Amino acid sequence: MRVGIITTFRQPNWGSVLQAYALEKVIEQMNYDVEVIDYKYPNEFHWQRGIKWGKNPNTLKAKLHKIKVYFLYMFKLRSKPMMKLLNSFIKKNMKLSRHIDSYQSLHENPPIYDIYVSGSDQIWNPNTMLGDMSYMFDFVPNGNKKISYASSFSCVSIPNSLKDIYKNHLSTYNALSVRENNGQNIIHQLIGRDAKVVLDPTLLLSKEHWEKLAEKAKKTDLPKAYILCYMLAYTFSADEPMGKLLEMVQGKYNMPVIALKTMPQSFHGNIFQLPVSYSKGIEEFLYLINNASIVVSSSFHGTAFSLNLGKPLVAMGAMNEDDRVLSLLKNLGMKNQFVYAEKLQESSINPFYDVENEQKKMEELRFDSLSFLRNSLKDCEHSNLKLYNF
Repeated sequence: MRVGIITTFRQPNWGSVLQAYALEKVIEQMNYDVEVIDYKYPNEFHWQRGIKWGKNPNTLKAKLHKIKVYFLYMFKLRSKPMMKLLNSFIKKNMKLSRHIDSYQSLHENPPIYDIYVSGSDQIWNPNTMLGDMSYMFDFVPNGNKKISYASSFSCVSIPNSLKDIYKNHLSTYNALSVRENNGQNIIHQLIGRDAKVVLDPTLLLSKEHWEKLAEKAKKTDLPKAYILCYMLAYTFSADEPMGKLLEMVQGKYNMPVIALKTMPQSFHGNIFQLPVSYSKGIEEFLYLINNASIVVSSSFHGTAFSLNLGKPLVAMGAMNEDDRVLSLLKNLGMKNQFVYAEKLQESSINPFYDVENEQKKMEELRFDSLSFLRNSLKDCEHSNLKLYNF
């Protein structure tokens, strides 16, 4: 049986690539012929809709959205060296469909599979997909078998203008699962079905799997103990609270800070600078997390990999943001590792936890999530076989 996965994975961040890699690897281990659909995101469909926001281009909302699109474009330009490293990993480690560079090309000549899987990551986020229902397989004829695995809306509700189209496409799925509790609520509100909350694909692969990849990293001199900062600036205004949080953690544990991506401008403590020549590809990303004494992160996948590798952790998020990070921590019984950017208190910050209990709970959730995926694929496979035999 041939399985096709659709997700966003050619993005300038490690988690985006690794979630696609992990889901492909897991389905392959279940003895399916699987590949990731190499659909370009963003493409002209998204740029046009992002720039032409709303009916009136002169509204404040439209102007702000133009600025956002511009900065996303500049971000991608600045990320070319990183994308070169990530694309090298993709080429060596992933099986892809032919490259599809436009919405039109995907719909005029779609790749054909026996089973279609959407997920994971923010592929159903209405604010970034801008009405592109390719990630709900609108290019697939009715009756084909479709599964969602750990798909994320990355929001608390769907805009009224998109509710009907989301309802129509969600209703066509044979099996529905989501990554966050908010996603479960959205699907129940839209179509009355109970989607299963499952682990991100990166958490389906064992600690040992990621440690083996980390061993392939280019080595560099590191402090014996260090705090690793992984700040994503586009989720919320993270710079000031992240700087404050790092000062609190460093004040308690007296270790230098290494920035995985961006160091908060508001942080003026003890910083360990990696060599300028030290390029951080997939293996180096894993190596730096795996060797950290403490991880401080506002990133979902920074949090996920820290937990999978059993690293001391402080995860930060904003009160008005979606529940990606907090949902994961709650499901693992580890909400104490989470702090709100608006409510930082030094007394409540403790990166250390019972790793043995956390790993045990992770294994339980991993088994449950793998069972959902395996059973969903088998159900679709059996249904297809009955159809073919008929």
